[in-house]
Amino acid sequence: MAVLTESIAIFKYFEEISKIPRGSFNEEKISNYLVEFAKEHHLEYFQDDMKNVIIYKDGTLGYENHPPVMLQGHIDMVCEKDYDYNHDFENDPLKLYVEDGYLHAKGTTLGADDGYAISYMLAILESKDIAHPPLDCVFTVQEEVGMLGVRNLKADKIRAKRMISMDTGNEAVTCVSSSGGRRVTVTKELGLINNDWDTYKLKIEGLLGGHSGKYISKERGNANKIAFRMLQHLSKKANIRLVNVVGGLKANAIARECVVEFAVDTSLSVVQQIFENTMAQIKTELEFSDPNLTYSLNKLSKKVPVSFDEKTSQEAVDLIYLLPDGFKAKSMVIDDLTTISLNLGQVELTDNSIKCHYLIRSPLTSAREELTNEIKLLSSLLNARVQIESDYPGWNYEANSFMRDILKEVIKEQLGIDMITQASHGGLEIGILKGLIPELDIITIGPECSGAHTPEEKMNLNSFLKMYEVLKLILAKL
Repeated sequence: MAVLTESIAIFKYFEEISKIPRGSFNEEKISNYLVEFAKEHHLEYFQDDMKNVIIYKDGTLGYENHPPVMLQGHIDMVCEKDYDYNHDFENDPLKLYVEDGYLHAKGTTLGADDGYAISYMLAILESKDIAHPPLDCVFTVQEEVGMLGVRNLKADKIRAKRMISMDTGNEAVTCVSSSGGRRVTVTKELGLINNDWDTYKLKIEGLLGGHSGKYISKERGNANKIAFRMLQHLSKKANIRLVNVVGGLKANAIARECVVEFAVDTSLSVVQQIFENTMAQIKTELEFSDPNLTYSLNKLSKKVPVSFDEKTSQEAVDLIYLLPDGFKAKSMVIDDLTTISLNLGQVELTDNSIKCHYLIRSPLTSAREELTNEIKLLSSLLNARVQIESDYPGWNYEANSFMRDILKEVIKEQLGIDMITQASHGGLEIGILKGLIPELDIITIGPECSGAHTPEEKMNLNSFLKMYEVLKLILAKL
């Protein structure tokens, strides 16, 4: 039984796509659904080897020769659920329900990010009475795992030089800039040695962390940097042998926790005193950004027979202590916009090497290059190597935009309020598409949603409808 009113096209399609599993790397079924949709409606389409889909539709009567417009969104979703909720994201449909005017999914993410975009595009592609210019409807895969799908697109498959992105925005809010990004890994090989020293476990926790695009300007503490700052101070008074490191979860998240196991040739009391003094200083520095920062130090009950040697351990400690991290610069044009940052999001020990995973953010290619060069130079001095894992361009703010002028007009007409512009320090597919097609004139739209990437995700149904009307009016003016 349908939860949403099937006579409303965008409701019908959101319900339909919610029955199809579409987690990142599991997009084949939803991709093939789009292909079948195109065939059923006699629309030209293209599906690439990654399962990105582009569906083309001619302009309606009177719009046949107008400049084409790209509508764009991604078809994958983040698959998160409540710990105790039984759901198989590979096979099970989402269980939708409505509460207080908001659409939810029971126990799981809703997939409004970016299901609303899919629904909008399908409704317009199906329509017989919505005025619009020629359309290139672009459905991308693997956005949530590094924007991998959009990187596979080819410019010659897209006719449009005007674009409406539907993966960011909130009613009257539109995005005008996004950051480029570069993922970098620093690898330091360590030498093994027999160990007869006492071994300890240092744990840093209680930090707020957060998405490195959104929260890096808050200058929150990084657990990886804190842990190795404490070890570096200890190394002034004692020799250290690293045993294991687990710090942070992802390159794009500020590390909230870090655990380091290490052996040392001094007494527990000396270690405790140095750590207490160092932590007191750090807590004062982070008093307002991370008031709940804490640490623990425990002596392991058994000695660890094998560790990494003092020389390479010291080099690793110095390396991570010195590696740059955090907020670097802000825009002089757009209020509160971070323009340059880097996040040492994850540190791990694998294959007798310590690996440091970075995400460098800036819309400026030169800034990303300079920070990479700084990391390379420093790493070389401590016998580590650097590998660029990926790189994607940003979307720089453009003062003049025909599309933004149209959106401003429509927001005022349809919603009765002034358009609000914002810029993102996070990476968006827009940046990659702008790099692919530099002439693109871009706007972003979206309904009121919250809780993305969590089981608390919800979408305001009234807003979902309102922004569809906004989209239709924009197309009518183009």
